[in-house]
Amino acid sequence: MKRIVLIEDDDAIRDIFQIVFTANDIELVSFENGDKIVDNDIDAPDLFILDKQISGTDGLEVCRFIKNSQKYKNVPVLMLSANPDIIKLAQEAGADGAIPKPFSLQPMRETVLSFIK
Repeated sequence: MKRIVLIEDDDAIRDIFQIVFTANDIELVSFENGDKIVDNDIDAPDLFILDKQISGTDGLEVCRFIKNSQKYKNVPVLMLSANPDIIKLAQEAGADGAIPKPFSLQPMRETVLSFIK
């Protein structure tokens, strides 16, 4: 079973991801902030999905941490954000891709699955 770690502070978006990916036989673990990642407190998943605007450490900083971490550096990272520059910001932080908000379910699902299949 593939495992995704989602860092998102919006309950509704976490719920959407849970519904979409549980139906695809994917384990989704979600957190409101990136503390557990920065503290190396979780096992490396198959994919990280990070919201840019989270409480505490900014999602872009969490991405930079992941890409410089021995434990997580080989795990792909997708950034989520309503920021119109998210694709550029994600690339600069070392992310493997970005999903602009608002997003449609099917394209979001296809993007995520392309990183873990």
